[in-house]
Amino acid sequence: MSEAAEPVAETRRNPSAEFLYANKWRIFGVMMIGWSMSLLDISIVNISIPELQDEMSTDVGTVTWVINAYNLTFAVLLVSMGRLADQFGRRRFFIIGLTVFTIGSALCATAWSVEWLIVFRLIQGVGAGILAPLGFAMTVLVFPPEQRGRGLALIAVVALVSSALGPVVGGVLVEVASWHWIFLINIPFGVLGIVMCLRWWPETWDLSAGRQVDVRGMLLLGAAVFCLIVALVEANPFGGDLPLWLSLMQAAILLGAAFVWWERRAPNPMITPGLIANKQFRNANLGMLFFGAGAIGSLLLLSLVFTNLWGYEPIEAAFALVPVPLMGLVAWPFAARSADTKPPGEIARPALIVMAIGMLWVSFLPSTAGDAWTYIRILPGLLMIGVGMGIGFPALNVGAMGAVAGPEVGLASGILNTARQLGAAIGVAILVATFGGVLHAHMSWFADDEIEDVVDDWDMPSPLAGSVIQATLHDYTGGTSDRFEPKPGFDEEIIRQTAGSAREGYAWAFRQAALLVLSVLPLLGALRRTPTQARAEFMAQMQAQQSEPEPAPQRRGDGGDGAPRAAPVENPAT
Repeated sequence: MSEAAEPVAETRRNPSAEFLYANKWRIFGVMMIGWSMSLLDISIVNISIPELQDEMSTDVGTVTWVINAYNLTFAVLLVSMGRLADQFGRRRFFIIGLTVFTIGSALCATAWSVEWLIVFRLIQGVGAGILAPLGFAMTVLVFPPEQRGRGLALIAVVALVSSALGPVVGGVLVEVASWHWIFLINIPFGVLGIVMCLRWWPETWDLSAGRQVDVRGMLLLGAAVFCLIVALVEANPFGGDLPLWLSLMQAAILLGAAFVWWERRAPNPMITPGLIANKQFRNANLGMLFFGAGAIGSLLLLSLVFTNLWGYEPIEAAFALVPVPLMGLVAWPFAARSADTKPPGEIARPALIVMAIGMLWVSFLPSTAGDAWTYIRILPGLLMIGVGMGIGFPALNVGAMGAVAGPEVGLASGILNTARQLGAAIGVAILVATFGGVLHAHMSWFADDEIEDVVDDWDMPSPLAGSVIQATLHDYTGGTSDRFEPKPGFDEEIIRQTAGSAREGYAWAFRQAALLVLSVLPLLGALRRTPTQARAEFMAQMQAQQSEPEPAPQRRGDGGDGAPRAAPVENPAT
């Protein structure tokens, strides 16, 4: 421990482990208020994009930044805020984060233009980025070792349900009230969470960490994540800026390399060498990256299929998604029951295979929604996707946080959250690019001749035929707020052709999502250690360090610098 950190450790005191375990449900429940709100607001706006576009008289490219602004700020702050919370107090950071999030929500509800709504979403994202890294950290702290796997599985299913229910809640609020209530609903829960935290939460720290902040590392990592996320947004095939994308990707790579270089030489690195050397932690985070890409990306695809391809109303699309989180809740107990005794990789493997099969099932979706049978045809696939999420998310969470026992839980939680967020951004970029590429290829290679035949048969002028084709394609890609209303005859025949091309785009995007999920399988072999085993190994190391004989005292303390040598400090909260 450094000289600057020693007096800090002497003045900070964590509550006893027994106190935390006795009050785990109070502390965990308060954490889940902020945790679920921050994740719900990632997807709750998705379903309201057409209404925002219409009411604020803007284009789809601008209004999508209402989503991007939140996700971008959220992802940039996760790792650094997790580390700072370890150093300066987790309760303090939770209250700050939830306060900023609640104020940002209130400002979003009062936004008078799309530009100000984007600014206020940035504020909301800052609050979410501060409080979200504490989710896994507090779960590890308050659950006893023999129940820690179950706690991590529970928080994972809360994350799944929150993310999947976002469009459902958003659709219902837009239907029965207005888009303002998407943000207003956060305010009472935010105030409740702050009050309950002040009353029930004790303050906890990482007692092995000093107050030295790795500012350079935080700035380099934040800038790298920022450039990568914006580059992924610009990868959109329906209007992305290629030169900007290339510049941002180059900047992300260079900044990422600079971050790795600095962390190897920093006197107080933000990401400690122990985490870098931990193979299980590395594999679990890489697995979360691929899993988040496939899972969260497929949820977006489902929303697009229901609203853009099949023309569902927002509330209809919202309820069409319900089987996914519902099956996640049904499947979660199977993961929770074995989370503390069975290797996480073994739990995840069959679930991911089932999930990939579900995505392949959905990929054979009809091109139009004529009746209820259309939805019933893909329902088994939705149920399998829900099962995979309900078991896969908890297993990967247990694998990552089960690899960490000791003082770095906040930092590890931030890294895991960042892996999930980056995975989501990567997945959306890849799947949207796959959809767009296949759509254009199918239109050029397969549908072009058929469309020309339809135009010739109906003797339609080329400009009029082109406008109908473009109107339908804009519907399938979410490029319009008012859906094209076809007239009998020519319009209906054109829609059969263009909808078939869009269906192929969505189908191959779902197959790409299945490949992303299956990419996790080779990484699961390293996920062997459970949280109980990790805790036992950590305590054994602590006891071995404390049993080592103290070295003979030097005349000038530690290394002749005049500072007294401090005994190792065990963090009872970890």
